[in-house]
Amino acid sequence: MKKALILVGLLAVCAAPTFAATPGVDLSFNACPGNAGSVQAGVIDCAGGGILTALMTFAPAEAITDLVAVDTIVDIFVQVGDIHSDANFWDFETTNQAGVGMNHVRAASGCSTPVVYANTWNKTGAGVSLGALVRSPGNVRLAAGTYRPDFFAASAGQNLFGYQLSFDGSTSTEAGGSQAGCGNPAEIVVQHAIPQSSAGAPTTTLTTPSNNPTPCGSINGGLTANCAAVPTTRHTWSQLKSLYR
Repeated sequence: MKKALILVGLLAVCAAPTFAATPGVDLSFNACPGNAGSVQAGVIDCAGGGILTALMTFAPAEAITDLVAVDTIVDIFVQVGDIHSDANFWDFETTNQAGVGMNHVRAASGCSTPVVYANTWNKTGAGVSLGALVRSPGNVRLAAGTYRPDFFAASAGQNLFGYQLSFDGSTSTEAGGSQAGCGNPAEIVVQHAIPQSSAGAPTTTLTTPSNNPTPCGSINGGLTANCAAVPTTRHTWSQLKSLYR
């Protein structure tokens, strides 16, 4: 009997997954979460016309054999100034659409060792969708999605690369542009990430961090006070794919 219990215990240890991350969504600068150089605070080099890039990564709560996209909502809270006037650098909806950009290419460095993030969208025909909406004088919301033309087989808890989100200081008044408030302190929050199954299979909406303390980041020294998840609305892949064409 004792030998049987020992054997059961050993089988349980062997069966426990050692590679899986905690399901969730992360945002970082410089490197993917858990890797050297990864931080949750970045600064836009406005005067130098530099680009600050944030990395979104995620880990699904369940295996998705036909993953074709990930749909995210990102809020930016500008803590000084009015987006409609003296902080219009952050008006990515109308006056400064060129100030924000994204791509699906996994960051060249900082996403492979020691924590490996799968190159989820490494496929011809893969791409991104990005839209912005100014919701108040201090808040702009981004709807950011990444997609691929065929399936990616994702394991539950697998570290997956999501996208690179970039803020371009060259549009700022400091760099000779027309957009004010580039250097204002702000907070960036990934409110949710929804992995999409091609067949429409239900997936868990990710609102908590995976490899980071929070799914938030500080820009230009902004305080991170809005990290609580907000209510989200589920979307099906059929509803989303029209946005990706």
